[in-house]
Amino acid sequence: MISDLEHSTRPETRCADVCIIGAGAAGIALAVELSRGGQHVALLESGGLGEEDKTQNLYRSEIAGLKHEGIHFGRHRLYGGSTTKWGGQILELFDDDFETHSWIKGSGWPIRKKVLEPYYARALALEGLGQVTTNDRDVWREVGLEPPDLSASLTSFFSRWCREPNFTRLFDRVLTSGENLQVYLHANACEMLLAEDGESIRGIRVRTLSGKETVLTAKRYVLCLGGIETCRFLLQPHVGGRAPWHQNPLLGRHFQDHLDVYCADLTNVHPRLFPSYFDPVCTRGYRYESRFWLPFKQRQEAGLLNVGGMVFFENPPDDPLHRNWQTMKLLVRGRLREVAAADLPPLATGLPTLFHQIYRYLAQGRGYHPPKTRARLRVFCEQEPLGESRITLSSQKDAVGLFRSRLDWRVSELELKTIRQFVGVVQQAFAERQLARVIPDPDLAGNPDNFVSKIMDSYHHMGGARMAVEASQGLVDLDLKLHGTRNAYVCSSAVFPTSGFSNPTHTLLALAVRLADHLKNTT
Repeated sequence: MISDLEHSTRPETRCADVCIIGAGAAGIALAVELSRGGQHVALLESGGLGEEDKTQNLYRSEIAGLKHEGIHFGRHRLYGGSTTKWGGQILELFDDDFETHSWIKGSGWPIRKKVLEPYYARALALEGLGQVTTNDRDVWREVGLEPPDLSASLTSFFSRWCREPNFTRLFDRVLTSGENLQVYLHANACEMLLAEDGESIRGIRVRTLSGKETVLTAKRYVLCLGGIETCRFLLQPHVGGRAPWHQNPLLGRHFQDHLDVYCADLTNVHPRLFPSYFDPVCTRGYRYESRFWLPFKQRQEAGLLNVGGMVFFENPPDDPLHRNWQTMKLLVRGRLREVAAADLPPLATGLPTLFHQIYRYLAQGRGYHPPKTRARLRVFCEQEPLGESRITLSSQKDAVGLFRSRLDWRVSELELKTIRQFVGVVQQAFAERQLARVIPDPDLAGNPDNFVSKIMDSYHHMGGARMAVEASQGLVDLDLKLHGTRNAYVCSSAVFPTSGFSNPTHTLLALAVRLADHLKNTT
């Protein structure tokens, strides 16, 4: 059931088994798992059914370091959160992302990949990918091709894409009709109220933008906010004294994002092998995207961070292929309200090219790019686990009285070294296999400061409340419970100790499923 606190004179405030703050990917997945397991769940969402400027304004933040687009454009405060905007790309962290490496300070997770493997599988089912092909070699076999041979220094792999990325549509029946699940819209969480013991949470203070206020109570509370917002919420001054988490100096420290940068142009591409290796794959109704990464052995020898890349096909300005493809998908899915009238004329004129792409998908299981498409090397690099980036509070307050966030985002020399060496490996491998000529950005080696200005963030906000066995090394324990509390948990990418270069959502959902099992077995 869904209630809107802005339009409710008497909101239902019965005690839930679990109160979840944040109705994005993690919050919805956790709520669905718990409610299906018989738990009574209250799911709080700051926004409404659609995006609203006044609610989005609560995210307005101060930037103290490098330019960071994602702090304003990569966060969406509405029912469904960022699942209403993202593409739905799914990728696990690699085995060695969980391991400790002597050359990387702070590397490793307090759990290993094998612990998360069954939860990764359950997360796939939650994402609507229960029947997706999980072995990359089998994907190539399904389209009648051999896996790419990129040399011993590069390994190819696939990411996978959700058919329906919007979790409010994916779980509409449970969210709107589930007996054990109550969704509250326009419910801005302002404070976790401490009990007299100083370790238990007795309620969550909720306020609307119009000034309505209530307290929701539950046995356990879970913060499923975005990575930046998690730190911002926990950093807020606590009425009546310091909360347990305020005593931890690591709160807000070691923020990480994935460095995203175009590093080279690709020319003289092999007419047969290049599209065979790097065009998207579509088989049995699922989409896969070809990527490549630097294997662990090479990174270990060179003392590098985890890094990978892809061939990015940039359509010419006069070719509206991508826009037309998105419009066609909306029409096929019956989402007519999301189609802008201005998108229909270009769709009509671009139908011949679009039908060519559809034919190639259906007949060959491959994507299609026009002949004039520009090919570029796009690199994704993890940041140092104990880097200098951090989240603090601004002196300015938002409309519900919370201090705004302040982000100091930085790029380290090790991160630049990793990108430079990865581009060199790609350059040599592509030349040996006669795949393409790689022409690196001259600033990569010649003008590092200028190159740093070209680096983009990936809207992947991680760290700041890292997971650790002891409070001296992190904010939450192995069950995601806040150190120093009895019934407060954090299920957010803020708990990631390291980030690899994989998109974080899939790992976050695996953690959500694991936490659901823990909460169902905890009284």
